[in-house]
Amino acid sequence: MNGAARWWLLSDLHLGVSDDDPRRPGAALPGFLRREVLAGAGTQRHVVFVGDTFELVGLAEDESLARLESILIQHLDTFRALDACAARGVQLHFVCGNHDVELARPSVAAHLSALLSPLEPTRVQVHPWFLHVPHVLVAEHGHQHHALHRIPEVLRSAINGTDQLNLPPLAAWNADPSSSRLSRAGAVARSCLASELAERRIREPEYDEMLQSESLRLALDEAALRDLARLSRFRTVSALPRAATRMVLAAAGHRIAGEVGPAAARRFARTLEEHGSGVAWYVSGHTHRALESALEGCTTRYINTGTWCSDVRGRGPDQLDHRSFPYALVDVDSNGAASGGLRYWRADGGSAAA
Repeated sequence: MNGAARWWLLSDLHLGVSDDDPRRPGAALPGFLRREVLAGAGTQRHVVFVGDTFELVGLAEDESLARLESILIQHLDTFRALDACAARGVQLHFVCGNHDVELARPSVAAHLSALLSPLEPTRVQVHPWFLHVPHVLVAEHGHQHHALHRIPEVLRSAINGTDQLNLPPLAAWNADPSSSRLSRAGAVARSCLASELAERRIREPEYDEMLQSESLRLALDEAALRDLARLSRFRTVSALPRAATRMVLAAAGHRIAGEVGPAAARRFARTLEEHGSGVAWYVSGHTHRALESALEGCTTRYINTGTWCSDVRGRGPDQLDHRSFPYALVDVDSNGAASGGLRYWRADGGSAAA
């Protein structure tokens, strides 16, 4: 990257076709974009949505296109603010999460670009797996390290344009809540088998070719990308009992949060370092726990951007104050040095460090 740049990263807005979340993330986001992003000048500006921006899970291609339009119509002020960002030179990045993995489909990604930046679609970029800024940061949603949400062949749809993304166990269970428990359990079992087979396929030459194509886009060594793809693995023997526990708790009106955090982040960051591609920051979402910490055994720092929806699971100020929204800020100076950290933004205009 040449020149100074500023990166704002946030995740887990879970924008849907309704606006009934008590924290109303879709109503808060336009103010953030206008006061924090559009008010800045003099640097390259990037806004990164680190997954689960939209509720699109389990939809066919045509349904995804229609749902995306419906969401943006429901959150019209957000749509206008994003459009204004793109029109004023801000680069918009959307990393796919487990709730909006359908963005990985080329047709859906192209439709999002056309909606938000019709005059210059390249202002909007979709990253099916993760975003890589050499020596500065990587940003991935984090679900690929959580067996209940992992989609091993995430690149297949993005590169081949296919509609073959297998629903992970929890998504398979929730795909049709109106069906019987027996039917849903059967869907989970089929999902587990499909995930096991997918784990085998990502170790075959055909998937290596997809990794080679993605490595060029990411400006990352192919061997490093291959190791990252195999860093975590779905295993039915461990995933199925955890999925069953989640199902029982959900039926009783309870839920538990999956632990996807520094352990996976440390493995990811150390793998990059081993290939000479270390970064200053590793950023993820998914757990809904806003957090910043050091990573043991490497120089990379970890940031989880938490969530802007009401399902907050961390212990930060956003747990107690529904007007406080977490995000990561990373500044890169003209020499390539990066600084920043976890921040909290308030809808009344306040902005403070974690």
